[in-house]
Amino acid sequence: MTAKTQAEDHPRMPGQFRLEPSFAAEPFPHAVFDACLDPQIAEEILDWLGRDAPWNHVETDFYEQYEFSCYDATEDQAAWLTSRALLDELREILERTFGCDLSDEVSVVAHKLVSGHRIGVHNDFIAGEETHRFVVQLNHGLDDSAGGFLMLFGSKDPADVKRVLRPTNLSGFAFEISDRSYHAVSAVHSSIRYSVIYSFFAHVV
Repeated sequence: MTAKTQAEDHPRMPGQFRLEPSFAAEPFPHAVFDACLDPQIAEEILDWLGRDAPWNHVETDFYEQYEFSCYDATEDQAAWLTSRALLDELREILERTFGCDLSDEVSVVAHKLVSGHRIGVHNDFIAGEETHRFVVQLNHGLDDSAGGFLMLFGSKDPADVKRVLRPTNLSGFAFEISDRSYHAVSAVHSSIRYSVIYSFFAHVV
């Protein structure tokens, strides 16, 4: 059964999203999910990301990675990741978790970090743009020596680390984007760190 067919068979909950995340208000409002996706679906997506996904290499002054918009891909896995049922479910989870009202507009981007890649300290805040983000981690099992940790900061100071999260396969991380949502990804030393990032916008009346 393909990921697309599975999504059509389960229109309300195509994945196995945990509805009661671990929420914390500091250093900025965020929530951690233990298991976001059904393992079988995740394996199909990982296989696609590793073989046929249309990656583009991007390098800036503070990060280097491969990425692409899932809306630009035509495979079944991309259709599942961008299905209306899944996007609606994620929106409901974020609204319930953060007490917000989100629009139907959603950006869905996949990231791939390989050895040597990192993402420096940043907050993602741009006035009038995305307000909430949901990140799903996908990999074949990374031990601590592989790097790629998600780090949360109390300020833009790289020494002001408040929390460190392992990139555990199937785990999720959601947060409220603001001028204090400073975070980073430590350097990847081995293996491949995949993630799918859902970015939501506030509903404007």
